[in-house]
Amino acid sequence: MISVQRRKIIIDKINSGIPLSVSELSRELGVSPMTIRRDLSSLEKEGLLTRTHGGAVPVGGGSEEEPSFDEKLNRFPAEKLAIARKAAELIKDGDTILLNAGTTVTALARLLKDRQNLTVVTNTVNIAMELAQSEGINLVLTGGNMRTRSYAMVGSLTERVLREIHVQKAFLGVNGISVEHGLTTPNMTEAHTNSLMIKAADEIIVLADHSKIGRVTLSRFAPIEAVTTLITDRAAPPDFIEELARRGIEVIVV
Repeated sequence: MISVQRRKIIIDKINSGIPLSVSELSRELGVSPMTIRRDLSSLEKEGLLTRTHGGAVPVGGGSEEEPSFDEKLNRFPAEKLAIARKAAELIKDGDTILLNAGTTVTALARLLKDRQNLTVVTNTVNIAMELAQSEGINLVLTGGNMRTRSYAMVGSLTERVLREIHVQKAFLGVNGISVEHGLTTPNMTEAHTNSLMIKAADEIIVLADHSKIGRVTLSRFAPIEAVTTLITDRAAPPDFIEELARRGIEVIVV
């Protein structure tokens, strides 16, 4: 395949809003990673994409578009469930944990209903409803103003509660995770809430399927170094996983 054909395929993919990885493009197009890197560099010079570590994102990759909870629910459900199951294995009876908003974190909450002697702090209405009837769980709902797109509570009340608590583990969903830009979400207020969650926890465990990797949205709430563990699926770019491991971040692939 000649370079013009390859680059047209790459542009078609990037215009669909999908973050691209060098390793995936190399396999799909049947050329070396070095050839793909040259293609991406050339396309970046033309202003057609933005390079990231191990891949590329659309120009202006800091997207403000935020799909609703229901829109995200049917995206990669098998991968999200596998990630949630692995995350549940990291939670022991007696733990104090924090759950933020998101479909993968909601899948995790559903797996915790029968746990005993567990304290769960959340700012998310639908997660609170999932656990409301669980007698073995001490459920702490932060309160605040609910965002209809994510069901997350934000605002001064939420922030006040988060500043006054301490948990062992925070399980966080993200809209984007990249080496350069860390953890991002489309909403600035929710980003600030997430940053306070990170300060409240000893361990930060990010639950992100492969579609979140390399993606950058509007508001950064933590550098990549804040992450203790990333749980992702097998379609995650190998070079991204290797870079996180090099930085001392545990990566669990399911």
